[in-house]
Amino acid sequence: MTTNRKIYLTYIITAINVLICIIMFSIDKSFNFSVETLLKFGAKYNPLIAIGEYYRLFTSMFLHSDITHLLFNMYALNIFGKNIELIYGKVKFIIIYIVAGLFGGLGSFIFSNSVSVGASGAIFGLLGAYLYLYLSNPDAFSSNYLKNLLAILGVNLIFGILVRNIDNWAHICGLIGGFIVSWSLGHRGENVFSSKKVLAQLLTIILLFTSLFAGIQLNQKSWEYNLYKGEKYLDQEKFDKAEEEFITGLSKNNDIYVFHYYLGRISLMKGDIDEAEDYFQTAVDIKPNFIEAKEFLSEINKIKQRP
Repeated sequence: MTTNRKIYLTYIITAINVLICIIMFSIDKSFNFSVETLLKFGAKYNPLIAIGEYYRLFTSMFLHSDITHLLFNMYALNIFGKNIELIYGKVKFIIIYIVAGLFGGLGSFIFSNSVSVGASGAIFGLLGAYLYLYLSNPDAFSSNYLKNLLAILGVNLIFGILVRNIDNWAHICGLIGGFIVSWSLGHRGENVFSSKKVLAQLLTIILLFTSLFAGIQLNQKSWEYNLYKGEKYLDQEKFDKAEEEFITGLSKNNDIYVFHYYLGRISLMKGDIDEAEDYFQTAVDIKPNFIEAKEFLSEINKIKQRP
């Protein structure tokens, strides 16, 4: 491995992550960013991705939940990223990093319902690149180096299983994605356009799109999907379509007060006061301190008392 080549992509990625964290901190003013802040900046959240906000699979890999999360990931990135940038070259390195991060996000999209952020899926992808390098060129590794690499992988995966709020599916799928995309590109000097590499590249693209499709199909079955899609229709003033989504969401979970609230508002716009009253009352029954629904009930009561 040549060591006199300049390394800068690892530093640029680190700087981007740090800058975004600083911007988030200037808005949130907290050492633990709220879910609202994370979503505003592009966190992975399944219902929003399922309704078409696919960019979250990309943006989420540059966000972190707090300063500790950021420092830990940037430390790992600078340990593993520099060597991968040297071994694979800058173009292949950035492709590996981004595609592995997308695989991590897609794994989380399919297997985890939680709001998720972090560069760890992409960083595990760099470990996948190391594994490919070992399998394709075992002489490049000493036995001790391989043991250390496997130990790092094992400890991180076990840590992710034992500790709450760690998205282990992003780690596992990022690792697999990093290996696959490294295999499809090869390290520095390998011919990207050989027949075997082109087949591996096609496999990588197929896996990405089939994973996205599978995630969308799975998450469209949730009531959250209907809620966010209905809200999007409300913003577009497509009230009939919004009503359909909220009714479908109610059929999945009748205890979600916002479905009743939105359907009450739509009923009011249609002039069906009795139906609106029923919806608002149900919303208040589910959430007794729901001020907005109480205000609508008060207005409906005034209308009914008019001569």
